[in-house]
Amino acid sequence: MALQLPVRFTLAGAVTLALLLSGCAGLPGYPAATGTPVAQLVAGVDCQAPNLKNEWMVFREGAAPPQTDLTATHPDAPEPGMVPADFEPVAAYLCTFSGSVDDDQGRWAAVTVETRTGDFGPLLSALAEPSDEAGFNQACTADMEFVPELWLENAPGEAMRVAWPSTACGKTKRATWKALEKLALTGTVKLPLVLEITRPALDAGCVMSAGTPEQSLQFGVTGLPTSTTTGEVGENILPVPVPPAEVVSYEGVDGASVCFYTVDPTTASESGKLRDGDGMESSNHALGSMLTLPFGTFDSATILGADATALLPAAASALPAPECTADLTRFAVIWPQRAGTRLDSPIQVELDGCRRLFASAAFVPAPALLAALDG
Repeated sequence: MALQLPVRFTLAGAVTLALLLSGCAGLPGYPAATGTPVAQLVAGVDCQAPNLKNEWMVFREGAAPPQTDLTATHPDAPEPGMVPADFEPVAAYLCTFSGSVDDDQGRWAAVTVETRTGDFGPLLSALAEPSDEAGFNQACTADMEFVPELWLENAPGEAMRVAWPSTACGKTKRATWKALEKLALTGTVKLPLVLEITRPALDAGCVMSAGTPEQSLQFGVTGLPTSTTTGEVGENILPVPVPPAEVVSYEGVDGASVCFYTVDPTTASESGKLRDGDGMESSNHALGSMLTLPFGTFDSATILGADATALLPAAASALPAPECTADLTRFAVIWPQRAGTRLDSPIQVELDGCRRLFASAAFVPAPALLAALDG
């Protein structure tokens, strides 16, 4: 059950409510309460327009994967507006920014486009309703609605981006949804937007951006996501926490794949600390360190040879690595396999800098293993 905000609330509550209302009103598909313009007629429906994308996955500056963006060749979509009285739609298109699509280049963040046809009278009536004004001391539920982009197309193929009439709380009016549900769903297609995982990384089961091995010591983690990434927007690319005391056994491994990463040193700040609004150092130094650690970007992948794989069982029982602060520019993530199944706990190896191996702790790697990774 959604939380109902009281009429009287604190200053912090007022700010939160204002953000909720302004945030909802600013999302794609939400018109302003007043002054909604008439929708602009354009050459056709374009759910790949660059100003429509919801960028829920945020890569750190300098740590983003090499991206190919199809929307670079698309013009911006016009602002959403009201449907003019003389416009006669023959199809409605709902554009939802979620999911993924794979091709020869890799995995793309996608937009799902639904096509609906039928009697547009009820929908045009619902869209003609004005948006409601927020009242004084307006009480609203503290949730957020995600609304697809709505386009209407006429018989010649011309189209317009349509505004959803909204309630006083910035939510879409139900009449529009009900009218759309009465239309027949005649097609669904996923269109690519941004290449998030290249084909080499996808085939090898590697993530595109990974935390450096140093995070194993600082934050009690020893690995990365345990399988190929889903490509869903908002996917977690940070290492997966495991109990610090856990000692992983690599006995019986019979194969291993390797993901190589290049570190961009500009992703780390000089101080590694956050500051609050008054310019004072944040007391949450651990969080500040996590946010300022450098990340590695996927470079290439390979399969570890049998001789090097045979060295992995001894990885967690090697000599402890001495303290070291040398700069790191490249590292490898080794995914051991047992009976054809990838283990959940990878081994991370610094390929320059301190040249350490990270399993349950930092160790001195076998020279032969380093040589295999360097080769």
